[in-house]
Amino acid sequence: MAHEVLVGVDVGTTSVKALCVTPQGEILSLASRPTPWRHSGPLADADPDELADVVIAVCAEAASDPAVTGRGPVAVRAIGVTGIAEAGALLDARGEPCAPALAWFDPRGDAASVRAVVSARDFQRSTGRRLNSKPSLMKVLWLKGNIPSASAAVRHLCIAEWIVRAMGGEEVCEASLASRTGMLDISRREPWPVAVELVGDLLAPQRIWAGDPAGRAGGDRVPEVLRGAVLTVAGLDHQAAVLISGAARDGALFDSMGTAEALIRTVAGVMPVDQIEWLTDQDIDVDWSVLPDHQILLGARLTGLSLERISAMLGATDRDGRRALGNAALAVERGDDAPRLVDVSNDALTLGGITDGITPALTWRCAVEDLTAMAGVALEQMASVVGPHSSAVLAGGWTRNPMVADAKARQLGAHEVVELQEPGALGAAFLGGVAAGILHRPGSDGQPTWQVSA
Repeated sequence: MAHEVLVGVDVGTTSVKALCVTPQGEILSLASRPTPWRHSGPLADADPDELADVVIAVCAEAASDPAVTGRGPVAVRAIGVTGIAEAGALLDARGEPCAPALAWFDPRGDAASVRAVVSARDFQRSTGRRLNSKPSLMKVLWLKGNIPSASAAVRHLCIAEWIVRAMGGEEVCEASLASRTGMLDISRREPWPVAVELVGDLLAPQRIWAGDPAGRAGGDRVPEVLRGAVLTVAGLDHQAAVLISGAARDGALFDSMGTAEALIRTVAGVMPVDQIEWLTDQDIDVDWSVLPDHQILLGARLTGLSLERISAMLGATDRDGRRALGNAALAVERGDDAPRLVDVSNDALTLGGITDGITPALTWRCAVEDLTAMAGVALEQMASVVGPHSSAVLAGGWTRNPMVADAKARQLGAHEVVELQEPGALGAAFLGGVAAGILHRPGSDGQPTWQVSA
């Protein structure tokens, strides 16, 4: 008899990662390949078909690993797909891609056409995000204005939605990803009328939550090992990680310390539009959660990227060097004349107060504390709207640095540190099990039913 497994795949900015997991949560295998962006300076896009083929190949590789097949015949019960937001595939009336998929960080986005018909305030109140070039709506407008074939588009699918469709699944509109498009009225969970006027009604009419079934894998491009698996869109990658970490519950805080620091608060129900406007003024997005009937507040800060730059400048270029630097930083005191962070941006950061006698250890302590304080501003802004967090989960590679761990402990108070292998893909696999009916959604406590082992 075939042994059952679940596959979770995370289509990330840098790479596509897939895990093969037992229904009890035991991780059997991991496969990955680079995300096939075509780069030209700051521009990056992908051929949607090529991207789908890479994702399918990674899923098949994970399911065909000897650690999986060595247990006997394999039955993939479900495939959950999570990943990046803003990027998406435009499909024509035949269901075929008709334009490249612009990366979420690609600056090509026609925000001017949106500003011409609506105020920034109304955009924020309706969509839960800032009016800039990042949302999918602006990328669609740019594509329609610059790529002739894009004029044939009748549907926009976010990347995870497109992968499910390419695997033979249904065209669906998943709540947490649709929240990032700028085409969804965040309060009504319906197409935003202004976006419909600008680009047409491109969101799939079938609205789902992450973990709802969206067809089965099949078709010529899907290998035999994956065929018949129940498919689901597992939502935004950050949120899939929140769910599997046990932080998808009302009042909880999830603090992910990766290249970007993602600060996520989960709240029950729908945020009032006045609060949505104020939060987006502070660069805090309001999205639907992967947990039905919940929303999240999401603040992304450049903490990890800045720590990478500063540690490299200080000569700590690997994990051991950064750990030693962190331990040294804990042993020094910060005085009035210590260095300080003056400015932080995508392009560069500025340090001030570098005088005689300033050591790498002191510089690291000050940088960590100042970046922690910057993130703390966003935490306080969230708390001013939805109240203090009732629990906190800390995750990500930077939590292993002694100085960072100390600063976060002082900021968050009592908290749990979670170290999971590829939490986005793991959360996607769990939601695949939910879609297949062999696992249950977390209840009001936000706790998944897995005790994960590797």
